[in-house]
Amino acid sequence: MLLLSPAARAQQSGTDSMQQVLNTHPERDSVRADLLNQTARLYFTKDAGLAARYSREAFEISDSLQYTKGKIWAYRNLALVENTKGNLDKQLQLTFTALKLAESQNDIRTLGILNNDVGNIFTEQNSPRDALMYLRKSLQLKQQLNETPEISKTLNNIGSAYITLKKTDSALIFLEKSEKLKLSLNDRRGLAYTYENLGLVAMLQHRYQQALDYHKLSADYYRESDNLPGLTKASLNLAQVQTILGDLRSAETNLAAAKAINEKLGNVKNEMIFYKIRYELDSAKNDYVSALRSYKAYSQRNIDFFDLEKSRQITKSQMKYESEKKQRENVMLKKEQQLHLATIQQQRVLVLSGAALFLALLLITFMVYRLYKHQQDLYRQLNSKNQEVSLQNHIILEQNTALENLNQVKDKIFSVISHDLRSPLAILEGLLFLLRDEKIDAQQFRFYTDELWRDVKNTAYMMDNMLQWASNQMKGISVKADDFDLVLLLNQEFELLQTLARQKDVKLTHEISGSTQVYADPDMIRLVLRNLINNAIKFTPGGGEIVIRARQENDMAEITVKDNGTGIPLDDQHRIFSNIYYSTTGTRNEKGCGLGLHLSKDFVERNHGKIWFHSNPGDGSSFYFTVPLSDEQDINARGYTVVLQDNPVSGMSVLRR
Repeated sequence: MLLLSPAARAQQSGTDSMQQVLNTHPERDSVRADLLNQTARLYFTKDAGLAARYSREAFEISDSLQYTKGKIWAYRNLALVENTKGNLDKQLQLTFTALKLAESQNDIRTLGILNNDVGNIFTEQNSPRDALMYLRKSLQLKQQLNETPEISKTLNNIGSAYITLKKTDSALIFLEKSEKLKLSLNDRRGLAYTYENLGLVAMLQHRYQQALDYHKLSADYYRESDNLPGLTKASLNLAQVQTILGDLRSAETNLAAAKAINEKLGNVKNEMIFYKIRYELDSAKNDYVSALRSYKAYSQRNIDFFDLEKSRQITKSQMKYESEKKQRENVMLKKEQQLHLATIQQQRVLVLSGAALFLALLLITFMVYRLYKHQQDLYRQLNSKNQEVSLQNHIILEQNTALENLNQVKDKIFSVISHDLRSPLAILEGLLFLLRDEKIDAQQFRFYTDELWRDVKNTAYMMDNMLQWASNQMKGISVKADDFDLVLLLNQEFELLQTLARQKDVKLTHEISGSTQVYADPDMIRLVLRNLINNAIKFTPGGGEIVIRARQENDMAEITVKDNGTGIPLDDQHRIFSNIYYSTTGTRNEKGCGLGLHLSKDFVERNHGKIWFHSNPGDGSSFYFTVPLSDEQDINARGYTVVLQDNPVSGMSVLRR
């Protein structure tokens, strides 16, 4: 059926005709080099070995003739051959070599194609942001020439980069534009790539039946063009979707087909994906022995692939560092050269001025005096200008420092919003969606409300910390000290914190002797107490206990928050109160923004107190802080102890003396 299809006949006819033309032109000239490169381009998806042989011969001829265009396309074809084997580093090296030669020729069309290739490689290396930089440049170059076929390819590849970023809406915009152009051109070979990407978007959006239809179209078009790497990916995609939909027999067939093709290609990444889908399929068939074996094979290849990716990223970082270091050294050298030239110029001016002064002294004493006065005036003006420039430089440095601090605040805020606030909002959105569409009833919804309430409350605490920190960083926070009762303030926060603790089956009590009047900013101390107690709840597992105590010593009140939770690793203890934002997940994967303890230290010290901690890994932690006592504190009111804890019968908090 493949051999009888019109597209297959056209593909075969094209390669056969190129072979015939190549055989009739044996002369080793630029024409043969171009023919070899064109033939290699037709063969790389179905016979990578033959494509590599043609490309190497084209390069040898072009190199001997100093034919730059032939060398560019030979490098590009050799890079595409490496892609079929999964050797992305070699492909990137060869493509960059071709790109450098194309830049020397200022060939806009070739530059557009090669920038597109570099973008594709970065996408496959899971560096989509680097990829988008080259792909957008490629699209701009291709739009200058108004070449619709090439524009459609780059639009497809931009969509692929957005898929890697998990931005499906952006990906669909570019993929639908690419599909429209390719349909107008009847580019069935190119449509195979676009339908593959549309299928991946549908899978990310959980539209599995639509994803199956797209992957079937992609497989048909890859088969028509005899594109073996594409057919491998299409078979793997079909097997994954069919496994999800429960069509296990079809999934088995497609997975076997992918394995058979990839054994010929030797693509390591596709082999890793094969074992991942193999594991999922075996699990769906309840063949857990085979599933475990497949998962081990996948894990080993995934580790190897991750190590390769890590090595690549380290190499890239080192190259970037060396490049920036060299650039800085060049800037410094240039400044030194400019300073040296300025010194020489100044010396020349001084020598000429001295000679003129000597001649003037010989002519007339009065002229020497006038010249001397004039030089003094110039010196004072120059000195004044230098002071003015120095002052302006100082102002610019202060402004740069302020801008850098504001930029760090902005980066931290966006980091918290993008990484830590999306999760509870996404959970709430999902539950409300199910409730709205009547896919979950109100009773089932109430089952999740406690956990959802805890996540939202933790998020609210996190937002409070972040806003206080941002305000402190950007414009400063003034201390509004006043006399207040620490016990009353703690009781105001305690019921809510006990609810959070009760959901984790953690016992939370506080023991404070009498009424403790302190002199501080109540809002700041409230945030400190809330952060310390919330942290204790976060790192105390079910069945644990948290106790808050206070004692008076001299003119200070000392508050202790003690838990028997997981404790703090010794290697991380030095980071707790530092400017390095430190955050780890709790015993139930609770998240934080890494600002609470840093902000607490700042607030305690602003109120003339101190904060410290003791912690043993596995045995829990004790956090202490002091705050000044009020002048009105009644020393005699220390004759009883307040214990606030849960009543196991009523569930309400009770006060015991």
